[in-house]
Amino acid sequence: MEGFWTGKSSTGWDVALAVLENGETWGVYTSNGAIYGALQGNTTSSGGTLTGSGREFDLRSGQIASSIYSGTYTAKTKTDIRFPSGVTFAGTYSTAYDQPATLSALAGTYTGSGVSTGAPVQSITVTISATGTITSPSSLGCSASGSVTPRSSGKNIFDLRITFSGANCALGNGATASGVAYYEGGTLLAMGLLPSQTAGFIFTGRK
Repeated sequence: MEGFWTGKSSTGWDVALAVLENGETWGVYTSNGAIYGALQGNTTSSGGTLTGSGREFDLRSGQIASSIYSGTYTAKTKTDIRFPSGVTFAGTYSTAYDQPATLSALAGTYTGSGVSTGAPVQSITVTISATGTITSPSSLGCSASGSVTPRSSGKNIFDLRITFSGANCALGNGATASGVAYYEGGTLLAMGLLPSQTAGFIFTGRK
């Protein structure tokens, strides 16, 4: 079920879920534009059924919980996923995922919201150059810089690496997080975790 999927959970959250070519899975939960949490793990799928496991992150409280899930999918069409808690997610496939990732399309300045584990949501500006260099000016005593590169899968997904600088950085001064970015229709979604996989960040914005 490789692809980028969007839809609603049974709790009313808006969910965006990226399942990469190797099963690596990244998800984000929002409501009315506010970022609430994330999922990172691995999904195995075959013949219309899927199973997965990973970690769920409450980015505001800093709590982390192990997660398992299962469900069904129709390739490049729809998916239905259920968690043991009874929460479900119904997603539809984004055909933009099938386009090759290009730095020329991604390049620009994005204004939006960012959140790190245990920290409040902040308004943030992120600039990505045509060569994939990422810069974000200081916001409340924390700036960020890094790089983004198209994945070798040929799909519309990027690998990213971000380093945070400043005494007020929630993830720590000098902390580096790695993850993925997805771009569609002027909107950027970026997610990453520290090497310990105990904390991370999410950014969503438009240019």
